[in-house]
Amino acid sequence: MTSTSQIAPVMGNRNTLLASMRDAAAGGIKIAGRESVVGMRLDEMQDLYGFMQREMAALIDRWREQYDAGQA
Repeated sequence: MTSTSQIAPVMGNRNTLLASMRDAAAGGIKIAGRESVVGMRLDEMQDLYGFMQREMAALIDRWREQYDAGQA
């Protein structure tokens, strides 16, 4: 069984990755312009990674509950 203490650092790395991707998209938007085709795609990418970052903690909590209950 994997302990929560082993998962926490991995999830912290994931959140760092998600934040980096979101920040990269923001930088690309500044360069390409929000109204360009590339800018619009990057805007959507930025929104997606922001959403994933916000939802990650709740997702891991739900997984942990299922895992602890033997349902994962």
